[in-house]
Amino acid sequence: MQNFIWDFDGMLFDSYPHITSAFLKMMRDFGKDADYDETKALLEITFADCYEHYGTTDEGKELFRKYEHDYSLRPIAVPFENTVRTIQTLYERGCKHYLYTHRGHETSQYYLKKYDIAKYFSGFVDSSYGFPAKPAPDAVEFICNEYNLDKNETVMIGDREIDVLSGKNAGVYGCLFTKKENVETAADFVVTDIIEILDI
Repeated sequence: MQNFIWDFDGMLFDSYPHITSAFLKMMRDFGKDADYDETKALLEITFADCYEHYGTTDEGKELFRKYEHDYSLRPIAVPFENTVRTIQTLYERGCKHYLYTHRGHETSQYYLKKYDIAKYFSGFVDSSYGFPAKPAPDAVEFICNEYNLDKNETVMIGDREIDVLSGKNAGVYGCLFTKKENVETAADFVVTDIIEILDI
């Protein structure tokens, strides 16, 4: 495999604890309580699922985003163990890295630059591009066309099935990063540690 298209949240960065804290802080501002584990699980599916479950208003969504953009809110988002090592090793092998995230441009670049990872990436697609959300293939198709990637040498990697399907729907390989056992997935590869991606 020569081309790696990465999801951000829950894949490169252990950011869902931070995101969940931001959501719960917003809920408290509206005088509401929510279970941490349930909220985190819903956010990991999609933010839309979490919004629907809790009946989040537009005002609530805006406040949640404000708190989520507070980089000092604990716990802070950090790269998973072996993220930097894996990215750097593949780069040194001559592989190319691309980012495809629903996250905004400012926050994704902030974290990638803070941990000195951005320099390894050849291209970025974030929410500012306006592509249909995963599992739609549009963004992956764009990356393949824009950078003239061989789809037979390209894999989309993420922690959610929608990440895998966005790649599969675009005709590239799909890789699922998960700690869960016996997961039903359309992925061609499943890894429980990012370092295992070196063996794909």
